[in-house]
Amino acid sequence: MANRTVTSDQVRAVWDTNAAHWDERMGEGNTFHLQLVEPSMLELLELRRGERVLEIACGNGQFARKLASLGAQVLATDFSPKMIERARAHTEPFNDRVEYRVVDATQETELHALGARAFDAIVSNMALMDMSDIAPLFQAIQQLLKSGGRFVFSTMHPCFNSNNPTFFAEWTDNDGTPTETYGLKLTRYLELHSYQGHALLTQPVPQYYFHRPLYALLGEAFRAGLVVDGLLEPRVPADQSSPRWSSWLNYHEFPPVLVARCRIQVERQR
Repeated sequence: MANRTVTSDQVRAVWDTNAAHWDERMGEGNTFHLQLVEPSMLELLELRRGERVLEIACGNGQFARKLASLGAQVLATDFSPKMIERARAHTEPFNDRVEYRVVDATQETELHALGARAFDAIVSNMALMDMSDIAPLFQAIQQLLKSGGRFVFSTMHPCFNSNNPTFFAEWTDNDGTPTETYGLKLTRYLELHSYQGHALLTQPVPQYYFHRPLYALLGEAFRAGLVVDGLLEPRVPADQSSPRWSSWLNYHEFPPVLVARCRIQVERQR
Protein backbone atom coordinates (compact mmCIF):
# COMPACT_ATOMS: atom_id res chain seq x y z
CA MET A 1 0.00 0.00 0.00
CA ALA A 2 1.47 3.34 -1.03
CA ASN A 3 1.72 6.38 1.20
CA ARG A 4 0.20 9.27 -0.71
CA THR A 5 1.50 12.14 1.42
CA VAL A 6 5.26 11.51 1.44
CA THR A 7 7.06 10.97 -1.86
CA SER A 8 10.08 8.84 -2.59
CA ASP A 9 11.96 12.02 -3.51
CA GLN A 10 11.33 13.46 -0.04
CA VAL A 11 12.56 10.29 1.61
CA ARG A 12 15.64 10.19 -0.65
CA ALA A 13 16.55 13.77 0.27
CA VAL A 14 16.61 12.83 3.95
CA TRP A 15 18.89 9.85 3.40
CA ASP A 16 21.22 11.86 1.17
CA THR A 17 21.52 14.38 4.01
CA ASN A 18 22.08 11.72 6.67
CA ALA A 19 24.35 9.46 4.61
CA ALA A 20 27.75 10.53 5.94
CA HIS A 21 26.65 10.56 9.59
CA TRP A 22 24.83 7.23 9.21
CA ASP A 23 27.89 5.62 7.67
CA GLU A 24 30.18 6.89 10.42
CA ARG A 25 27.88 5.65 13.19
CA MET A 26 26.88 2.34 11.59
CA GLY A 27 30.30 1.27 10.34
CA GLU A 28 30.28 -2.50 9.87
CA GLY A 29 27.28 -2.89 12.15
CA ASN A 30 26.23 -1.41 15.49
CA THR A 31 25.35 -3.51 18.54
CA PHE A 32 21.63 -3.60 17.73
CA HIS A 33 22.34 -4.89 14.23
CA LEU A 34 25.06 -7.38 15.13
CA GLN A 35 23.18 -8.85 18.08
CA LEU A 36 19.57 -8.90 16.88
CA VAL A 37 19.27 -8.33 13.14
CA GLU A 38 22.20 -9.98 11.41
CA PRO A 39 22.02 -13.42 13.11
CA SER A 40 18.28 -13.71 12.37
CA MET A 41 18.71 -12.60 8.76
CA LEU A 42 21.47 -15.15 8.19
CA GLU A 43 19.48 -17.91 9.90
CA LEU A 44 16.52 -17.50 7.54
CA LEU A 45 18.63 -16.75 4.47
CA GLU A 46 20.52 -20.07 4.66
CA LEU A 47 23.13 -18.67 2.29
CA ARG A 48 25.19 -21.01 0.14
CA ARG A 49 28.56 -20.04 -1.31
CA GLY A 50 28.41 -18.75 -4.86
CA GLU A 51 24.78 -17.64 -4.70
CA ARG A 52 23.81 -14.35 -6.30
CA VAL A 53 22.02 -12.05 -3.88
CA LEU A 54 20.18 -8.78 -4.50
CA GLU A 55 20.09 -6.37 -1.58
CA ILE A 56 17.40 -3.68 -1.46
CA ALA A 57 18.22 -0.45 0.42
CA CYS A 58 21.80 -1.41 1.30
CA GLY A 59 22.70 1.84 3.05
CA ASN A 60 26.45 1.98 3.59
CA GLY A 61 26.79 -1.59 2.29
CA GLN A 62 27.61 -3.23 5.62
CA PHE A 63 25.35 -6.26 5.16
CA ALA A 64 26.35 -6.67 1.51
CA ARG A 65 29.96 -6.95 2.59
CA LYS A 66 28.98 -9.49 5.24
CA LEU A 67 27.27 -11.63 2.60
CA ALA A 68 30.30 -11.31 0.32
CA SER A 69 32.55 -12.47 3.15
CA LEU A 70 30.37 -15.61 3.33
CA GLY A 71 30.87 -16.33 -0.36
CA ALA A 72 27.92 -14.60 -2.05
CA GLN A 73 27.96 -12.48 -5.22
CA VAL A 74 26.01 -9.37 -4.25
CA LEU A 75 24.26 -6.62 -6.19
CA ALA A 76 23.61 -4.02 -3.49
CA THR A 77 21.17 -1.23 -4.32
CA ASP A 78 19.93 1.93 -2.66
CA PHE A 79 17.89 4.87 -3.95
CA SER A 80 20.21 7.39 -2.24
CA PRO A 81 23.22 8.30 -4.42
CA LYS A 82 25.02 9.60 -1.34
CA MET A 83 24.55 6.28 0.43
CA ILE A 84 25.90 4.40 -2.59
CA GLU A 85 28.94 6.70 -2.58
CA ARG A 86 29.59 5.82 1.04
CA ALA A 87 29.10 2.11 0.33
CA ARG A 88 31.55 2.12 -2.55
CA ALA A 89 34.18 3.74 -0.34
CA HIS A 90 34.23 0.57 1.79
CA THR A 91 34.18 -2.05 -0.96
CA GLU A 92 37.72 -3.37 -0.38
CA PRO A 93 38.48 -6.23 -0.06
CA PHE A 94 35.30 -7.37 -1.82
CA ASN A 95 35.62 -5.58 -5.18
CA ASP A 96 35.03 -8.80 -7.12
CA ARG A 97 32.00 -9.87 -5.04
CA VAL A 98 29.94 -6.70 -4.49
CA GLU A 99 28.47 -4.30 -7.04
CA TYR A 100 26.69 -1.16 -5.84
CA ARG A 101 24.00 0.48 -7.93
CA VAL A 102 21.48 3.31 -7.47
CA VAL A 103 17.99 1.78 -7.74
CA ASP A 104 14.68 3.08 -6.40
CA ALA A 105 12.81 0.02 -5.09
CA THR A 106 9.52 1.93 -5.09
CA GLN A 107 9.68 1.88 -8.91
CA GLU A 108 8.86 -1.55 -10.33
CA THR A 109 10.39 -0.74 -13.72
CA GLU A 110 13.78 -0.08 -12.10
CA LEU A 111 13.56 -3.42 -10.30
CA HIS A 112 12.62 -5.32 -13.46
CA ALA A 113 15.67 -3.86 -15.20
CA LEU A 114 17.90 -5.83 -12.83
CA GLY A 115 17.15 -9.03 -14.74
CA ALA A 116 14.59 -11.82 -14.91
CA ARG A 117 15.27 -14.84 -12.69
CA ALA A 118 18.70 -13.37 -11.94
CA PHE A 119 18.98 -13.93 -8.18
CA ASP A 120 19.08 -16.87 -5.80
CA ALA A 121 17.95 -14.61 -2.96
CA ILE A 122 16.79 -11.07 -2.23
CA VAL A 123 17.35 -9.35 1.10
CA SER A 124 16.10 -6.11 2.62
CA ASN A 125 17.66 -5.26 5.93
CA MET A 126 15.78 -2.85 8.26
CA ALA A 127 14.46 -0.80 5.35
CA LEU A 128 10.80 -1.58 4.57
CA MET A 129 9.64 0.80 7.32
CA ASP A 130 11.62 3.55 5.56
CA MET A 131 9.98 3.04 2.14
CA SER A 132 6.95 5.08 1.09
CA ASP A 133 5.63 2.20 -1.06
CA ILE A 134 6.57 -1.48 -0.71
CA ALA A 135 4.09 -2.95 -3.20
CA PRO A 136 6.41 -2.57 -6.25
CA LEU A 137 9.15 -4.54 -4.49
CA PHE A 138 6.89 -7.44 -3.55
CA GLN A 139 5.33 -7.48 -7.02
CA ALA A 140 8.78 -7.66 -8.67
CA ILE A 141 10.07 -10.53 -6.57
CA GLN A 142 8.53 -13.28 -8.70
CA GLN A 143 10.36 -11.98 -11.76
CA LEU A 144 13.69 -11.40 -10.02
CA LEU A 145 14.06 -14.69 -8.14
CA LYS A 146 15.30 -17.94 -9.61
CA SER A 147 13.28 -21.08 -9.02
CA GLY A 148 13.54 -21.99 -5.36
CA GLY A 149 14.73 -18.52 -4.39
CA ARG A 150 13.73 -16.65 -1.27
CA PHE A 151 13.17 -13.09 -0.08
CA VAL A 152 14.33 -12.38 3.48
CA PHE A 153 13.60 -9.07 5.17
CA SER A 154 13.95 -7.48 8.57
CA THR A 155 11.99 -4.48 9.77
CA MET A 156 11.00 -2.68 12.93
CA HIS A 157 8.40 -4.93 14.55
CA PRO A 158 4.97 -3.62 13.47
CA CYS A 159 3.38 -4.54 16.79
CA PHE A 160 5.93 -3.10 19.19
CA ASN A 161 8.41 -0.77 17.53
CA SER A 162 7.27 0.79 14.25
CA ASN A 163 4.53 3.15 15.44
CA ASN A 164 6.56 5.20 17.91
CA PRO A 165 5.66 3.41 21.19
CA THR A 166 5.94 5.06 24.59
CA PHE A 167 8.33 3.34 27.01
CA PHE A 168 7.54 3.20 30.72
CA ALA A 169 9.02 1.69 33.87
CA GLU A 170 7.22 0.99 37.15
CA TRP A 171 8.38 0.07 40.64
CA THR A 172 6.21 -2.02 42.93
CA ASP A 173 6.73 -3.42 46.43
CA ASN A 174 5.88 -7.11 46.14
CA ASP A 175 5.65 -8.40 49.74
CA GLY A 176 8.72 -6.44 50.70
CA THR A 177 10.62 -7.13 47.47
CA PRO A 178 11.07 -4.10 45.19
CA THR A 179 10.12 -5.14 41.65
CA GLU A 180 10.84 -3.24 38.45
CA THR A 181 8.52 -3.71 35.47
CA TYR A 182 9.04 -2.40 31.93
CA GLY A 183 6.27 -1.94 29.40
CA LEU A 184 5.16 -0.23 26.22
CA LYS A 185 2.16 1.96 25.50
CA LEU A 186 0.90 1.59 21.93
CA THR A 187 -1.46 3.71 19.87
CA ARG A 188 -2.74 3.77 16.27
CA TYR A 189 -1.63 0.21 15.54
CA LEU A 190 -4.23 -0.57 12.85
CA GLU A 191 -3.87 2.75 11.06
CA LEU A 192 -1.35 3.07 8.23
CA HIS A 193 0.52 6.31 8.78
CA SER A 194 3.86 8.03 8.40
CA TYR A 195 5.83 10.04 10.93
CA GLN A 196 9.33 11.40 11.40
CA GLY A 197 11.91 10.35 13.96
CA HIS A 198 15.57 9.66 14.66
CA ALA A 199 17.13 6.23 14.30
CA LEU A 200 20.33 7.86 15.58
CA LEU A 201 19.70 10.71 18.01
CA THR A 202 22.54 12.75 16.54
CA GLN A 203 21.65 12.39 12.84
CA PRO A 204 21.34 15.73 10.97
CA VAL A 205 17.63 15.50 10.09
CA PRO A 206 14.79 13.18 11.17
CA GLN A 207 13.85 10.41 8.76
CA TYR A 208 10.45 9.27 7.57
CA TYR A 209 8.93 6.11 8.98
CA PHE A 210 5.95 4.29 7.48
CA HIS A 211 3.95 2.24 9.95
CA ARG A 212 2.24 -0.81 8.47
CA PRO A 213 0.39 -3.26 10.73
CA LEU A 214 0.94 -6.94 10.03
CA TYR A 215 -2.09 -7.26 7.78
CA ALA A 216 -0.67 -4.53 5.52
CA LEU A 217 2.98 -5.63 5.63
CA LEU A 218 2.40 -9.34 5.01
CA GLY A 219 -0.62 -8.58 2.85
CA GLU A 220 1.72 -7.19 0.20
CA ALA A 221 3.53 -10.53 0.15
CA PHE A 222 0.30 -12.49 -0.17
CA ARG A 223 -1.05 -10.24 -2.95
CA ALA A 224 2.18 -10.83 -4.84
CA GLY A 225 1.72 -14.61 -4.72
CA LEU A 226 4.28 -15.21 -1.98
CA VAL A 227 4.07 -17.36 1.13
CA VAL A 228 5.87 -16.81 4.41
CA ASP A 229 7.75 -19.92 5.49
CA GLY A 230 10.04 -18.47 8.14
CA LEU A 231 9.48 -15.92 10.92
CA LEU A 232 11.69 -14.75 13.78
CA GLU A 233 11.18 -12.15 16.51
CA PRO A 234 14.66 -11.51 17.97
CA ARG A 235 14.78 -9.91 21.40
CA VAL A 236 17.45 -8.58 23.71
CA PRO A 237 18.95 -11.37 25.87
CA ALA A 238 17.57 -11.48 29.41
CA ASP A 239 21.00 -11.01 30.98
CA GLN A 240 21.45 -7.56 29.42
CA SER A 241 20.15 -4.29 30.84
CA SER A 242 20.80 -0.57 30.85
CA PRO A 243 20.66 2.15 33.52
CA ARG A 244 18.70 4.20 30.99
CA TRP A 245 15.15 2.99 31.59
CA SER A 246 14.02 3.78 28.01
CA SER A 247 16.69 1.56 26.43
CA TRP A 248 15.54 -1.54 24.52
CA LEU A 249 18.07 -3.43 26.66
CA ASN A 250 15.48 -3.43 29.46
CA TYR A 251 12.48 -4.61 27.41
CA HIS A 252 13.18 -8.31 27.14
CA GLU A 253 9.59 -9.40 26.55
CA PHE A 254 9.09 -7.22 23.46
CA PRO A 255 10.90 -8.02 20.19
CA PRO A 256 11.93 -4.78 18.47
CA VAL A 257 12.57 -6.56 15.16
CA LEU A 258 10.56 -8.83 12.86
CA VAL A 259 12.45 -11.04 10.37
CA ALA A 260 10.61 -13.05 7.72
CA ARG A 261 11.33 -15.29 4.73
CA CYS A 262 9.05 -15.41 1.68
CA ARG A 263 8.95 -17.78 -1.27
CA ILE A 264 6.92 -17.96 -4.47
CA GLN A 265 3.67 -19.75 -3.75
CA VAL A 266 3.42 -21.92 -6.88
CA GLU A 267 6.81 -23.41 -6.14
CA ARG A 268 5.70 -24.38 -2.65
CA GLN A 269 2.75 -26.29 -4.09
CA ARG A 270 4.74 -28.56 -6.38
